This record gives sequence, C-alpha cells and structure tokens, in this order.
Amino acid sequence: MHSHTRRTTVTTLKIALAIAILTYLFIQGRDGFVHLSERSLAWPFLAAAFLFSTAMATLSFVRWHILVRALDIDVRLVDSLRLGALGFALNFVSPGSIGGDFFKAVFLAHGHPGQRTEAVATVLADRILGLLTQLAMASCGILVTGLLHTGSPAVHVLCKFILIATIVGWVGFLITMIISGFSSGRIAERTKNFPVIGKTAARLLGTIHAYRQHIPMLLAAFGVSALVALCFVTTFYLIARGLQIDAPPWSQHVVIVPVAGMVSAIPLTPSGLGTMEFAVEELYKAMPNGAAIHPGDGTLVGLGRRVTDIVVALAGLAFYLSHRREVDEVLAEADATADADYTARGCD
Repeated sequence: MHSHTRRTTVTTLKIALAIAILTYLFIQGRDGFVHLSERSLAWPFLAAAFLFSTAMATLSFVRWHILVRALDIDVRLVDSLRLGALGFALNFVSPGSIGGDFFKAVFLAHGHPGQRTEAVATVLADRILGLLTQLAMASCGILVTGLLHTGSPAVHVLCKFILIATIVGWVGFLITMIISGFSSGRIAERTKNFPVIGKTAARLLGTIHAYRQHIPMLLAAFGVSALVALCFVTTFYLIARGLQIDAPPWSQHVVIVPVAGMVSAIPLTPSGLGTMEFAVEELYKAMPNGAAIHPGDGTLVGLGRRVTDIVVALAGLAFYLSHRREVDEVLAEADATADADYTARGCD
C-alpha cells in the first residue's frame, strides 16, 4: 500500500475513533446536556476563558521562539508568532500527519535549509518543556490539595503515578543537561555510526549542548511555560463557571487539566478529540466531590475548551491568506517528508 494511502487510512480510523468516543460520551452524559439547557450561561466567565485561551496560545508561541533563538536560528518574534498561529490552526484543519508541530519544523527548515535538524529539535524541546511543566504543576496540585490521601483508590493510584512520572522526568532532564557526555564526547561520537539516523541523531544530541550554553534562555522558556500551564488550567475552570457547572475547585483543576492534556497528546485521535473530553469527564467524577458532578458535565467543559481553541485558531488563517503560495509549497514538502518517513520505517 502506498504510504500516502496508508496515512489517509490511519487518519480516517483516528477520526472514526474520535466520533465513537464522543458518541459514547453524549449517550452517557445526556442528563448533563439536559441540565445545561436549563441553565443560564455566565458570559463574562466564558469571555474570560477565551482571553485566557488566546494568552495561552500566544505564550506558547513565545516559548517556542525562545527555544529557536537559543539555537541561533535567525527568526523574528513576529514571524514565530505567525508561524505558531498557523501551526495551531493546522491542528484542527489538517488532523493527519501534517499537524501543527510537524508543519512548524518543516516551515522553519524551509527558510533555514542548513539548520533542518535544529528546526526539528526546537519543536521536540518545546514539547518536552511543556510536558515537564505540566507534570510539575500536577504534582504541586496533588501535594497542596492533599489528593494523595483521598479515599478514592483510583485517584490515589493516579496521584502516585503522576508524582513518580514527575520525579523520573525531571531527574532525567537534569541529568541530561548536567552531564555533558550525553551531548558530546563518546556517546555523541558513537551515535554518528548508527545506520540511517546516526548523523541526524548526533546533531540532535548536539542541540542539547547548545541549550546548555544558553541556560538563561532555557530558564526563560520554562518561566513562559509555567504561564502557559496556568492559563491552560484556568480556561477549563472559567468554562465550568460559565456553564454553571458544579465543577471541582481551581486547585483540583491543577491536577485534572495537565493529566487530561497528557492523555490528549496520545496520538489515538486527531488533536486528542474525544480522548481529552473523556479524560476530563472521568477525572471530574474521580475527584473527592465527584458525586456532585452530573454525567456529561466534564464532557461539556472539554468541548467548551475546544471551542475556544478553534476560535483562536482562526487567527492562523490571516497568516495563510497573506503567505498562501509559500505555505502551500511547505505543505507539499511536509507531505512528501511524511511519505518518506513512512517509507523509511518500512510502512510502504
């Protein structure tokens, strides 16, 4: 089977799975949807949620820009914001292999052909920083709210998993950054000898060394990442308030939202559609006051949050319309790259 056909098939299956999950959630939460029709919406909270979503997206583009500049890739902040906005929009309109992060890496490499590996590294670093920040925030929420000592066995297991994952993730990150041997010396030299991916892998390890030389910029990226995570949590809470839902308090959202975000990052459905809503629904019910939550309330909050993302993503259309020819060229290049990746992995 041709790689493009296979990718299309996989994307179709992902969309079907998302529809199946959402259908299940709608059936299980029909009482919650009925209750929503009986409530009056608190529009000031919903408007605030949109503002926080906008701030979250913008700050995430700034974080990526800092990581790009740390590798000495010459890009203006305004260009990073435009490219970030378009990549954000592509997560919704191009849910297949050419997602937002992949497109940003290809577009950045398109303008800097001598720094293709570094362009990919910035996207990977951006994802890693986001994950580490979410783990740290979730762990802080667990310790501050005392959720680790809750009577719910499911919440107890979840909290222990998050705390362990946080320790492992941060220790691994610090060791990688502190011990220079991971990015230079024998390990890097041996990596070059790997078949097919050796030189690329060695250059990726070299980017770690480059980031180690720009610790202030890396710390700045972590600071921005913390603000992104706070905005992410707050949007869910504000949407719950706007929908007049008896949702968990903000302090518990500090645990719920990062975990739901990590679940949605699992590439089972396009942009985590369905999986994120399912995670919020189940986590709402698992919290200590979960008995007060109507079935479907968590799903409604997740869908409301997704609507704010879609509205923010419309800003990416302005960049597309003003750079349509170049964007189309990069999309074609990204599609060809995705086909080549599938072929290299033996999928053709």
